[in-house]
Amino acid sequence: MIEAAIRKGLRGIVVTDHDSVVGGLVARKVAKAFADFQVIPGAEVTSRFGHILAIGIETDIPKGLTVEETVDKIRDLGGISIASHPFSTRVQPSLGEQCIKTDGVEVFNATNGFHANAMAISIAQLRGCPATAGSDAHWAQSVGNAGIICDDPMSDIRKGRAVLFGEYTTLWNRRVFNLRQLASTIANRPLWK
Repeated sequence: MIEAAIRKGLRGIVVTDHDSVVGGLVARKVAKAFADFQVIPGAEVTSRFGHILAIGIETDIPKGLTVEETVDKIRDLGGISIASHPFSTRVQPSLGEQCIKTDGVEVFNATNGFHANAMAISIAQLRGCPATAGSDAHWAQSVGNAGIICDDPMSDIRKGRAVLFGEYTTLWNRRVFNLRQLASTIANRPLWK
């Protein structure tokens, strides 16, 4: 992932595996071998009502909490809470309008559909919420399809000073990823007992 990000001209990434900070912590150690490249660890926490990115944390947060409880725990750990793909139809549940309870709203997710992103943009603008964008990269090929440009993500996101960029991950690339996931699942699990 780090090498893919560098090839795309990025100077840093946020690594947020599902419900675990381990990947981000490992990536931060690996990134030390690359000059001028930063990794911010975090987790994509599964709250009771949808995913919330916990950026800048180094300790796991329990899943299944309410949005408010999840956001409070993220802040207690010194992190930023971002509503991840809040109007997604491919990931359920999604936060929907509860996204305004977080520190920022992901208004462009490279794997979302146009309508889901448009709804996120609309509510963030209407409610004055800081906006972010993300690749939602589960494989190296999609790293850097979307993101933010800023000096200090931990400060600039909260203050609404991040510049967003992005393009949609192609349907072809998403289908290839889904097939690889399926093949991996089949290879690692007996089909019958």
